Amino acid sequence: MREDMYKVIVERPRRGKEGYTIAARLRNDFDGPMRHGMRAGYGYRDLNENLAPLRRYLHAQIGRPWNKVFSEICAGIDRRNTVQQHIHQHIRDLLSIDVDVREGRLFDLAPRWGFLGRHSDISQELYVDPRTGLIRLNRNYRPWRHEVAERRRRDHAEIAMRRRVVDERTVLLLLDDVWFRVEFDLLPKERLVESVVDGKPHRRTTAESRYDVVLRRNISRAILADRQQCEHLYGSGDLYAVNKRQISIGEIRAHRLRKVTEGA
Repeated sequence: MREDMYKVIVERPRRGKEGYTIAARLRNDFDGPMRHGMRAGYGYRDLNENLAPLRRYLHAQIGRPWNKVFSEICAGIDRRNTVQQHIHQHIRDLLSIDVDVREGRLFDLAPRWGFLGRHSDISQELYVDPRTGLIRLNRNYRPWRHEVAERRRRDHAEIAMRRRVVDERTVLLLLDDVWFRVEFDLLPKERLVESVVDGKPHRRTTAESRYDVVLRRNISRAILADRQQCEHLYGSGDLYAVNKRQISIGEIRAHRLRKVTEGA
């Protein structure tokens, strides 16, 4: 391992500001506290770590005993140093060390997420073979981007099974195994209301509510939960259902929809 590995990984300028949008809102909120901490309202810069050299080094050690590799890492990266100790934490992001084999499957005995004591399949690119102590490549590893893309494809397939778009204001929607023709309209836009209370300016965002015939309640664009539910059902958080009717068997066949279950 190169002697300056910790510098290559950690010592780079920080980037951006985490939570800057929330911080700016906090700073400009007239309804909030009159005083804030010195850093409140300005956000925090993210770490700008470069893990590619560490990943390449570990991949180059495939087939070698983990104990020897760990000794080399400790010789170049001092865990007594706070900055360098941070690199040891990233090793477990790339390499699963505590592994067990059960019924032909590899299990992580020290999962990074989840409840304490709960074991799961290893999710890192590499692992230490519990039988030989050698570093091995995880053949079942899939990058998180691939997992996200696959989940998105599954969601789109599930949506296609329960929702068919007729036009921008009409869809065919499967509700409790019954197909309905649902018509939409736009929810009223949000507006900023300014007022003065006890001599202090107050601002709040509001929007008129509308009755949704599918959800069977009043919803508003200003309520995040309502917009999320509309996004899931209708494909847009700006719409609400104004009319619905059950479609006929002929319409189901014409649109080549999945048949309703018996007794629905």
